[in-house]
Amino acid sequence: EVVKIYGVEIMENASPLMKYDAETGVMTFPFGDRCRSTGAAFVMGNEGLGLSEKQKEICDDFIFIPQTRGGASSSSSPTSRDEQGNGRGSASLNVSCAAAIILQAYSVWANYPVASIEGEKFVASQSSRSR
Repeated sequence: EVVKIYGVEIMENASPLMKYDAETGVMTFPFGDRCRSTGAAFVMGNEGLGLSEKQKEICDDFIFIPQTRGGASSSSSPTSRDEQGNGRGSASLNVSCAAAIILQAYSVWANYPVASIEGEKFVASQSSRSR
């Protein structure tokens, strides 16, 4: 088997990156058993245009980062609200922010161990301790 490729895109057939069930307190992720044995790769789209058709063709599945309607809009006031008092939200996230969220969720799902801490830094590898 080969690595499962996820396209990160806001689209109808995409699955949310995570779902929280308030009744059970359980968080679920869309990553399947194939990822446990082969790993996953994530294709991030252009911030304005998203994934190209060629990029979409190589993806096995699609995921998106759920967003609320809260947050600043593109209008002149960062606190502008719609008629119901809801924040207008945003159309998408900066690609580096989106990548960080995706990779953190995947590492939580995969149960990767947290790196050791030395002082106020994470220890990246054993060789970095000798520096």
